[in-house]
Amino acid sequence: MIPRHFYIISVVFLVLVLFGTSTVSAYYLTLDAPGEVRVGQPITVTGSTNVPPPDKIDVVLSLSSNIPVEKDRKSVAITDKGDTSFNVTFQTTGYEKGNYKVEALSQTLRDFSAGSRNLRVVKLTDRSDIVRFSSPMFQDFDGTLKIETRIQGYEDNAIQIQVQKDNTTVFGPESVPVSRGLMKYELPIKEPGTYVITFNDSKGFIGTYPVQVGDEKTAVTATPTTEETEVPTVHQTEKATEAKVNHTPTTPQAEKTKSVASPISAETTIPDNKSSDKPIPIEGISTTAPASRDSPAYILVTVKQAPVTISTSSDDDWVLEYKLNQGSASVKVNDKGSGSPEQVKITESTPEIYLKVYPYSYKSTGDVTITASNAETVGLSDKAAQAFGAPPRYGNTGTQEEKKSPAPLAGVVLGLISAAWLLRRK
Repeated sequence: MIPRHFYIISVVFLVLVLFGTSTVSAYYLTLDAPGEVRVGQPITVTGSTNVPPPDKIDVVLSLSSNIPVEKDRKSVAITDKGDTSFNVTFQTTGYEKGNYKVEALSQTLRDFSAGSRNLRVVKLTDRSDIVRFSSPMFQDFDGTLKIETRIQGYEDNAIQIQVQKDNTTVFGPESVPVSRGLMKYELPIKEPGTYVITFNDSKGFIGTYPVQVGDEKTAVTATPTTEETEVPTVHQTEKATEAKVNHTPTTPQAEKTKSVASPISAETTIPDNKSSDKPIPIEGISTTAPASRDSPAYILVTVKQAPVTISTSSDDDWVLEYKLNQGSASVKVNDKGSGSPEQVKITESTPEIYLKVYPYSYKSTGDVTITASNAETVGLSDKAAQAFGAPPRYGNTGTQEEKKSPAPLAGVVLGLISAAWLLRRK
């Protein structure tokens, strides 16, 4: 007779043989990523693993929220045995600030050892919203670049400025005085073109702002964000007049003539619009939604035909951001104050336009009305929220109109069912 303890030892041995190797994985994967990156800068992720080929490692960047929103995904092919090192880069242009997670997953669903680190958290920072760049984004060339900025809640007495043209530094970095949150500076320049102004302070990077100086035709085509784009023939006349003035000697009389020859420049239209309580009239489809700084309104505009003119209501100092597709960078429009609508004219041919609207002040909250010409529909949309990296909040992927459209059909169906039930009872 075989002893009882022999059976027990045999069973334990079989369990260890069959299941022991599967409970502890021999495969590892390690990720490294920076803990903090400012919006607009790339996130560089490095990693290493020993999973055998053939396999692919998916490195996924997601916005951490109640419902994670995947922003980007990179795949790394594993073709060789042994240790494999890799690196991937995620661009963050147009992303919202907040916490993001970077996670690595095996496409063959391999389990990694307990010592693996396949998840990292990266914080995206963005301080650009403390700056209200009040200089005209398009300036006539007169030998100076006008820089004027209001900085909300700023406690330092100076801010650092750097100005670049064609990736060449033409000024700074240099500290410029700030008085009561206001900074003004006129930088002498020698030629027209696009000048990129970068702000930093004792806490680090704040934001970058491009300004187009001269070359009106290029400026209108590049960023049609103000109403000056609606009168191109007048701009052509101004350009010819300005060119004529620039060939004359620089005298006080010539300077006076130059200022008169540009009656609709960005500098002169802003005071005119702010002094008017009436919004710029636009015929089109409108929608009204609540909006605050912490809870912006995300709106989807489906386009009938280009160009599309979009305008906010004028009851508050609204900030309007728009995207022409899910992956593009957002364009921010905040040229007017309370009492005048923000307006943008989009000439590009695109089926949809995504909007993000919120008040400039953190203390302000209320309803904003968005009007769009040449549009099929305008309404709140989770698709628009996703384009700006925000989690779903409206329970739809299209506009409000699309969401409401099935309601009449549902009423008809319910009515038919009720009528059939009553006839059957009789």
